Amino acid sequence: MASHISDYSFNNPDNVFINPFYRNPEHPNFNRRANHHDYKRPAKYLITILKNPVIPALCTIHGDPYSREKRDIITNLSPSGLIIPGAIKDWNQKFSGIYVPEYAIMPDHIHLCLDVCTHLPNGLSLAMAGLMGKISKAYHSSLPVSEMPEKMTSFFSKGFNDRIAYNQQQWERQLQYTADNPRRYLIKRRHTDYLLKRWLLKMPGDNKFILKGNIFLLRQPFLFRVKTSRRFTSAEAEGAMNEWKTNLYNGGIPISPFIHPHEKGLRDFAIREGFSYIRVCSNGFAQRGAASGKEFELMSQGRILLIGQYNYNTQKEDLKYSYAQILNQQSLDIANACNQGLPFTIKPES
Repeated sequence: MASHISDYSFNNPDNVFINPFYRNPEHPNFNRRANHHDYKRPAKYLITILKNPVIPALCTIHGDPYSREKRDIITNLSPSGLIIPGAIKDWNQKFSGIYVPEYAIMPDHIHLCLDVCTHLPNGLSLAMAGLMGKISKAYHSSLPVSEMPEKMTSFFSKGFNDRIAYNQQQWERQLQYTADNPRRYLIKRRHTDYLLKRWLLKMPGDNKFILKGNIFLLRQPFLFRVKTSRRFTSAEAEGAMNEWKTNLYNGGIPISPFIHPHEKGLRDFAIREGFSYIRVCSNGFAQRGAASGKEFELMSQGRILLIGQYNYNTQKEDLKYSYAQILNQQSLDIANACNQGLPFTIKPES
């Protein structure tokens, strides 16, 4: 589902509102704004708005989630969902400098890719409040008189989430993610334990982590840590890669944060050859967060386990060398505990 597509911000080099991307990303938590960003200036966003729980589902989605053909994924809008496209179109007429090249209506939320190509005197929040209010009013007006409450019910839960695109590549990923959301939804429904369930891992010493994906990879007979060094010669790096590949073919499961290019090379080899792997992440997981890109597909196939830090940091930070060493040590500790049969517990996150 898409509104009108605009190349305004990339093909109008003489226009003063050429929509620059922003640097220094600090991804906010749900409903939290990025404190470094000027929300009055041109920018590109992926917006997510959650439906009010009292509002009926916006749509039903069915089809073949493993097909890449859009015609094989069917979104049937409910009466409440049918209100949204017209409201977006009317809203666009007021905010003519905001383009919506892609949006997706899901059962309990909406994704919108916004290309803000002009200065917003009152900021993005007021513009979004206008859209959310317009949809709420349209829904209220659509109700039969017998069902219409005395006070208008908000169509959405309070607030919205924004993710700022800091470069062209991020913007294209946001567009693709939004267009692909119905298919991802169907995959999640088929593989609930892998894609939606969160697990608590308690290691010796009361070290705690959050797991997402195939937890049974921790029960495989042999886990091996993948770690290289900046001091490796080319011969040493080649030797390490050959050893890792041998471990894969012998049934081993690699575990690593996969930071160094050599480590990523082993990860990419494992993906191409149909093996599984475990990635130790530098952060925890947002409550509604999901694997993205290739890892989403791998998770639906049970080929990946993500081990997140117990606490979730709402702001993205540069990965320092000292912290990378901590992640590598965590990978080794987890591998050793699994290989040596040390006591650890995995249970659903409460």
